[in-house]
Amino acid sequence: MTGGHCKYCSSYPAACAGTLSAVEKSPLAGVDANLLVSLDALLTAGSVGAAARSMGLSESAMSHALARARDLLGDPLLVRSGRRMTLTPRAKQIAPALREGTSWLATAAARPEALDPSREERSVRIAATDFGHTIVGPALHRALAREAPLVDLEFLPFAPESLEQLARGEIDLAISKLVTGRGLAVRLLVEEPFICVVRRGHPILKGKITAARFAALQHALVSPGGRVRGAVDHALKKRGLSRRVAYVSPTFLPAAQLVAGSDLVLTCSLRSARAVADSLGLHLFEPPVALRPFPQGMIWHKRQDADRFLAWLRDRTTELVQV
Repeated sequence: MTGGHCKYCSSYPAACAGTLSAVEKSPLAGVDANLLVSLDALLTAGSVGAAARSMGLSESAMSHALARARDLLGDPLLVRSGRRMTLTPRAKQIAPALREGTSWLATAAARPEALDPSREERSVRIAATDFGHTIVGPALHRALAREAPLVDLEFLPFAPESLEQLARGEIDLAISKLVTGRGLAVRLLVEEPFICVVRRGHPILKGKITAARFAALQHALVSPGGRVRGAVDHALKKRGLSRRVAYVSPTFLPAAQLVAGSDLVLTCSLRSARAVADSLGLHLFEPPVALRPFPQGMIWHKRQDADRFLAWLRDRTTELVQV
């Protein structure tokens, strides 16, 4: 106590006396768990010799354990009756609880079984940017359908509150650009190249695609937050150029569909473009300005490090994206 307060909980003595008393008077304080296991074997077998054999000990060691248990509990526990040993009333009273308690101890101390994803039955919630929805989600679903068929995936848009949802345990994983926060862990998945897409037969495809011709086009932009300036704008500005963003979409697929039926150009993820190019009739070409690949990573709360399935899921996701 410090100044009338408890140093452990900052409460007055009356508020925590029960808790401290329970700790100080715990009947397990100083008790060897091996002694409880030996006592359980003794009361189950009703014989020093049989208990010793069941635990792989000598009869001398088991006799010593019985003597210690008698001292601990203040009761003979096993007494001779003719040629046999019988349990005292006290021994009969504690035997069921001791059996259950040692069983729980054995379960707690046992090494966990090897993870079998095929036996997992749960739902995993993932907040993701457009790259996560377009590339990671489908690949992960296909993998889980084969390897963890009882696991459901729920993909949500990555939003400013997603990091708080991770902290509150409302989502299991986020896929976005790498951001940090208290209690969060991050892992880089990939640095994805940019590519430009237009419809097949677009006028820009006739002749050399220069930065000036590219800038003169009407552009589509994928931006969940509605921003109209991005990496392309910064690269053009370095050359004294600018572009008109005529259409902003929060997700990739609607933008790609619009591009397929118009003269718009879209600069996007290479893998996202490849995934829809054939079905939409899109032509891909390298950006005529230098664009650094954009990083995409996984974010999770460190409390989930102990969840073996989620750890497996993160590793599997990394493998799938880096193929």
